[in-house]
Amino acid sequence: MKKFLIGISVAVVVILLLILLIFGLTKGIVKSADQFFSLVKEGSIEEAYLSTAKEFQAATSEDELRDFLENSTLDEFESASWSSRSISGNTGKLEGSINTEAGGIIPVEIELVKEGGSWKILALRKTSAGLAEKETDKGKATAQKEIPSDQAISSMVNESILLLAGGINRDDFSDFYNSIAKIMQKQMDKDEIRGSFSKFIDEEIDLTIIENETPIFSDKPYIDDKGILRLSGYYATKPYTVYFDLKYIYEHPRWKLIGINIRME
Repeated sequence: MKKFLIGISVAVVVILLLILLIFGLTKGIVKSADQFFSLVKEGSIEEAYLSTAKEFQAATSEDELRDFLENSTLDEFESASWSSRSISGNTGKLEGSINTEAGGIIPVEIELVKEGGSWKILALRKTSAGLAEKETDKGKATAQKEIPSDQAISSMVNESILLLAGGINRDDFSDFYNSIAKIMQKQMDKDEIRGSFSKFIDEEIDLTIIENETPIFSDKPYIDDKGILRLSGYYATKPYTVYFDLKYIYEHPRWKLIGINIRME
């Protein structure tokens, strides 16, 4: 009987050590999630947004995050309880619930990624409340932002390239800068954008030759798994053909440029 009790004691100690080990290994992801929600509680949504992973910001605008937090009442964060926590390489996952100031309990799931030596939120999901049909794969696909019409896409490309052309010709990228996505503005200022196109300025390349032309898409426009609208094609212009690769993210109420690559042949 004594040996049996010793065996149970050893088993209990091993389990406790494993629990302590898991808590120790995952304290980084818990700390990052708690810091994010503390900023939300303070009303520092912009700071909370900037604390997320680059891929999160590429797929979600600050306004979209703000709307999500308000609609889900997660902006009334009071405390968090994590029932499941795990790490695999440079990714981590938390499952648990958020307690709100009004006494509500919201089940959430958070994915994190290690970026620059720090854990940052990559995805944030909450369980839908109320009556709902089971979501199918088809339903998930249609939940994404819809691809704009062919006419709208052509207009977007024309507008972006002509704004860039104006910046190159005037050596003033203010209008182009004001048209791009907020996340791109945070990553590059006007001088850095000018530096990226300094060769165009030096060689006096005039992209206004695409004005009144219709872009030809070499690849079918699509929205990738990060929510980025990808547009690739060219203008059959003379004396050179203008090729483009453009990326857009949705910032309510419209798509905004987040990446641009232009070349001539």
